[in-house]
Amino acid sequence: MRGGSWGAHLDRASQIVIVLTFVLFAAALIVKGLEHDLFLEAGVLLVSVKLILNGLQVHTHIQRIEAQLDELRDLLRQPPPVPRPRSSTALDVDPAGPR
Repeated sequence: MRGGSWGAHLDRASQIVIVLTFVLFAAALIVKGLEHDLFLEAGVLLVSVKLILNGLQVHTHIQRIEAQLDELRDLLRQPPPVPRPRSSTALDVDPAGPR
């Protein structure tokens, strides 16, 4: 993650899930060994990380959409522009007067 700690980008629940997943992954490696079902444990870890990253991506998109909606709301709250009177031009006014 750019520009700060990972805690600034993730909510508390996601942080707990990440730490718990790594702890369980390390415990599974110690209990089962490095050879037995290593791919299964790595797959579970990757699925958990992918779900958390997808949640972060959705959160980022939601923030962007909310900012755009706020911008639209501000535009809609502005009073409509007052139409300017048309200026007379040479085509609009006959110098000889009405016929």
